[in-house]
Amino acid sequence: MQSFEETTAFLQEFENNFNPTKWEKSPIPIKILGYGEISTVLSFKNDKYNTQAYKRLPLFDSEKQASDYSKIYTEYNQLLENKNIAPPQSDAYWVKGHNGKYVAYLSQNRLDGDAIGNKIIHNHSDKEALLLFKLVLNKMTSLWQYNNENPKLLLGLDCQISNWAVKNYSKNTSITENTELLFIDTSTPFIRKNSIEQMNPLLFLQSAPKPMQWLLKKFFLQDVMDRYYDFRLVVIDLIANLYKEQQSDLIPKCLDLANQMGKELLNKGIEHKEIEKYYKEDKFIWQLFLGLRRADRFITTKILRKRYEFTLPGKIKR
Repeated sequence: MQSFEETTAFLQEFENNFNPTKWEKSPIPIKILGYGEISTVLSFKNDKYNTQAYKRLPLFDSEKQASDYSKIYTEYNQLLENKNIAPPQSDAYWVKGHNGKYVAYLSQNRLDGDAIGNKIIHNHSDKEALLLFKLVLNKMTSLWQYNNENPKLLLGLDCQISNWAVKNYSKNTSITENTELLFIDTSTPFIRKNSIEQMNPLLFLQSAPKPMQWLLKKFFLQDVMDRYYDFRLVVIDLIANLYKEQQSDLIPKCLDLANQMGKELLNKGIEHKEIEKYYKEDKFIWQLFLGLRRADRFITTKILRKRYEFTLPGKIKR
């Protein structure tokens, strides 16, 4: 097991020679495991570091900003664990990037890819997929009941099915009522203390083209942040994500289950048309956002001949 200092030195060496737009040419070979709106998840192809997944966030204008974020990230993981929503073992590192930026690397124990929730709903029976959904809803309802009882400390969640994993998964694993889950996407620490957001929400905007940032800040940022503290909207997002996962046949049963289990937290039952409307709007927004980011990458790298800090996905099937 490498020390914090050894891992930081390794990540600094990697960052010094890493080109986000030509990641396959990295002198330290990597594998891309996934993409987020503001991050890239990667693993290293060497014996010392290949047991970890690293989420790269090139968002910070100073070392203090990166350090403060890492502290909030660590606190969020601990608070979730205290509420029986267990993340994998995780750590946060930060290194000096390029052009005055600082980059955070969030590490987690690397999991079997088939353990991730969106793989479970494809590779297991509909019955087991619905059981997984029920287990997720159990975690959610428990957390929001806590939030309602403790309004001075609110925790939010991005509950898409791909953010959950089955603990101790193997090829013979079946999903049962006793299956234990891990929550794997804690990189946006949704913590509000006395109604004050603990993470600087402007970090969300760093991956957006600069001409768009003021528009997003003025019209969208607060709504995006609020969404993840709103039980109804988080449930709608969870179910609507089944369209993206090409599993829309599961939506009616998942909707019935959510309305039953979340009855005390919902002002009224969620209707199917709400799911459809939400997904169409969400799909449009993220397709537009990704298209603008690709245009920004082209202008930055091909016209201005400058470094672009983010690794973008290819075509996403929605």
